[in-house]
Order: sequence, then structure tokens, then C-alpha cells
Amino acid sequence: MESTNVFTCQCGNHTIALNFKAGMPQEVVDRVFCPDCVKDGAMQGKAWPIPGNWYLHFDMEIARIFGMAKLRIDPALINPGFIIDGGYVE
Repeated sequence: MESTNVFTCQCGNHTIALNFKAGMPQEVVDRVFCPDCVKDGAMQGKAWPIPGNWYLHFDMEIARIFGMAKLRIDPALINPGFIIDGGYVE
């Protein structure tokens, strides 16, 4: 199961379409930062880089619940790298 959602970056000037696979809930991405956001210092907290110089900030509580319920794996194994490297959000 795959779905797509469009997100507006924190500065409000750009959007990005992200694909969510294997039933990953779209709410797992709680903030996105475009290259302008990053350049202007709007990025707060830890965010994960993706191609195109964008950064994603994840709601890890939602991601861990997904991991337990849908993937049946230890929630301690769920981190931003797992989400991106596993192709759950592209």
C-alpha cells in the first residue's frame, strides 16, 4: 500500500510530495525543511536529510507504534535511518 502527501516547508514558500509505503502513516512526518529553511536557520531539532537538500523531522512515537503494530518489530529498532533506508518515506 502506497500513498502520497504534499507538505509545505516551515518557511511556507515551497512544497514537497512524499511517498509513504507499507502503510506508514503520513503523520510520521511532522515537519519538512526546504533548502531555504535550512539556509535561513529555520530548522530546529534533529531532522533527516533527503535528496534535494530537504530535511524531514519525524514523529518517532508514531513511527514506533507503526513498527510494533504493522511490522511486529521492537520499537527500539525504529529510528529516522530505518524509515528512510527502509523506503517507508521517499
